[in-house]
Amino acid sequence: MSWMHAVAGLPLVVSLAGVIVISILVPWCAVSAVRRAWPHPRLEEHREIVGFTYAVFGLIYGVLLAYTIVVAWERFSETERLVNREATVLSELWRDSQAFPPDQRAAIHADLVSYTQAVVEKEWPAMAARGEADPATAQVYEHLWGSSYQLDPSTRSQEAFLQQYLERMNELSSTRRLRIQDSRSEVHAILWLVLLIGSILTVGYTLLFSSTRVWVHVVVTSSIMMVALMGLLVILSLQYPFTGDVTATPEAFKSLLDSFRLRMLPLRELLR
Repeated sequence: MSWMHAVAGLPLVVSLAGVIVISILVPWCAVSAVRRAWPHPRLEEHREIVGFTYAVFGLIYGVLLAYTIVVAWERFSETERLVNREATVLSELWRDSQAFPPDQRAAIHADLVSYTQAVVEKEWPAMAARGEADPATAQVYEHLWGSSYQLDPSTRSQEAFLQQYLERMNELSSTRRLRIQDSRSEVHAILWLVLLIGSILTVGYTLLFSSTRVWVHVVVTSSIMMVALMGLLVILSLQYPFTGDVTATPEAFKSLLDSFRLRMLPLRELLR
């Protein structure tokens, strides 16, 4: 849903301001319209049945909303762990490549630095904007595999490191693929439909309550609407882990890039 992706990309302050404004204006207009059509004495007649059914309905919707938030948060946390794991695999590939001849090792190190830098500078913005892999980063990634194919072990030790190195390359492939998939994953449309209809009914049901004072009726409706919209905003923000202010950051890759550059410095510069 492209419009959801666009909303998730808005600054969190703007989204919160929109929720507050909607939660004030809509209940005020709705309560005014309902009270003109059905004055307070007529609503008073159904107070008991409205209160009982709303308690049951509100409980069901509250459980559904809370469950969806928990699921969205777990998916978001899993994406963060996936990002950290990918950065860790890159660091392990650097260490494993130390066992190979200098020319092969230097080529792998250069590709690892280029890939890490491309993920930070190019692929992260691409995932945030379009939920897609960056073509330039994909080329660097394929070049890293090409360097791996050129490895030709000449000792048993190098053969052992090559096997471990290729296992980690395969793990890098899986973590990268899952990261890109997570950048465009969404809560299923049918669940969003249930949540949206449920929020409309939850807020709309409060219009049937009876109160002698209009402002009390407005405050009750407004507060319930704000809670429902806040819950939906949380789900929407967590749905796209690389878009908006609530995001999985590339800090793990940035730290790794600094580590790579430090490792590439000559020993005499480190001893200064």
